[in-house]
Amino acid sequence: MEEKKQPKAEWNRNALYWKLPPGKKVVADSIYSSCPEKVMVKRDGHPDWVTEYLDQIQNRQETYHERLSNFNILSARFRHGKTSADKMELHRMAVDCVAFLVHHDLKYHPLMDI
Repeated sequence: MEEKKQPKAEWNRNALYWKLPPGKKVVADSIYSSCPEKVMVKRDGHPDWVTEYLDQIQNRQETYHERLSNFNILSARFRHGKTSADKMELHRMAVDCVAFLVHHDLKYHPLMDI
């Protein structure tokens, strides 16, 4: 498969990448390895304890994303609203509500400690 490289100047400026403060990094899959200034990925040369730590972080992220996906808000066609703009606004509200509920539930069912 041919790999497409988009110049950084054309990247979406609303993306999380641009919102990270200088010096902060996120843990992500190896597909993001081309952004080492903002993203930390597992590499073959890492000591075992680093690999285990990164695995724990990714498992924690997956648990959170699973909780969000359990609401199935993104898995089916959203049929509410009359116009496209109305549907987008209602869908945004529904996603915000799901995120709020999952975040509120973290008080009572926290993610694992790292």
